[in-house]
Amino acid sequence: MLDIKFLRQNPGLVKDAMKRRFFNADIDLLIELDKKWRSLKQQENDLRKKRNEISAKIKTATAPHRSALIKEAKAIPKKLKAIQADRASLQQKIKALMDSLPNIPHESVPLGRTDNSAKIIKEWGKKPSFSFKPKPHWILGKDLGILDIEKASQLAGSGFYVMKGIGARLERALINLMLDFHEKHGFTEVVPPLIVLPSAVYGTSQLPKFEEDLFKTCSGSYLIPTAEVPLVNLHAGEMLEENQLPLKYVAFTPCFRKEAGKHGKETRGIFRLHQFNKVEMVAFTTEKDSFEMLEELRTYAEKILELLEVPYRTRLLPAGDMSFSSAKTYDIECYAAAMGRFLEVSSVSNCTDFQARRMHTKYNTGRETRFVHTLNGSGLALPRLLISILENNQTAKGTVRIPKSLQSYLGVKEIKSK
Repeated sequence: MLDIKFLRQNPGLVKDAMKRRFFNADIDLLIELDKKWRSLKQQENDLRKKRNEISAKIKTATAPHRSALIKEAKAIPKKLKAIQADRASLQQKIKALMDSLPNIPHESVPLGRTDNSAKIIKEWGKKPSFSFKPKPHWILGKDLGILDIEKASQLAGSGFYVMKGIGARLERALINLMLDFHEKHGFTEVVPPLIVLPSAVYGTSQLPKFEEDLFKTCSGSYLIPTAEVPLVNLHAGEMLEENQLPLKYVAFTPCFRKEAGKHGKETRGIFRLHQFNKVEMVAFTTEKDSFEMLEELRTYAEKILELLEVPYRTRLLPAGDMSFSSAKTYDIECYAAAMGRFLEVSSVSNCTDFQARRMHTKYNTGRETRFVHTLNGSGLALPRLLISILENNQTAKGTVRIPKSLQSYLGVKEIKSK
């Protein structure tokens, strides 16, 4: 959520920011409603002050004058009630409009809203070449007996997958490698709930705007779309001390997303799913350290791909393509040989104080209190990483070579068909 005080003082800047994000927002209406709300607040304060003054006068007033003062005092509660009702109505409208506004892009974020507008800032690794036609992962996985999409469809419908045998072990090995990596770099591992209250999803900004993408339980709670939701909310409503920061958390969880309107476009294999596993990084920092932390999280995601010998590229997203709560986002994409394309495997974002304002999470500097800055990044998402490893490391014999860094976790150097 944006700071209403900042909006009052910088309406032009906020308007420009919304244009950069290609977001249609009536900032003038919001400012007008806020002026009315503040005017009503002043009227309420004036009436309370007047009521106190009349009460003091009543104590010393003579009988005739006292009667008039009492009559005047009795009229004030009715006026206050009317003003409070109008102010509450305005507050609801203001909150709805404020909740709808995305974060302000950082000055370094490029203009635009398409893939062509993103800025490639790093490319690493050599794309594999083959003396044979490489199989796509859905065929390769089926031939090896490790991936069963048909059975998953029978169990749950489209958008799910079943990994079996050494395929399941491969996914578990990747999870363990990533968690070990992050722990070595100062992250605290967390096992969070997979179902959260609406307040938690609101805190990370998926609600109210993106409810159609969430799975909702019959009790009104939500399945997490990413571990970012419970991890960021670990400190909701808290006052942290400056010397506690930065705080870095990592979690492995399944993630659940409806992907409303996206299925049917790219449904082959395990590219787009309703349920997938992911290792997620989250950090809490001070304002002055947050963009340095963004680069740190980006480096961690990149280093894991380098450990796994996966070619990748890192793109700085344009303002119109960033997530709702982000001020700056890097997408890291791994290369998949048979698909012949780069696949997003990590999105690393600095949300500045946008989420903290919703969650009321602050830190104490010793002189004042400020909102923390929150950051998140995939470290990494499993399905597309699996796609890349399977497709890039296949051999003419139909086997899949295992990257050296993963061999000790998996216990084999190659996946062979049974």
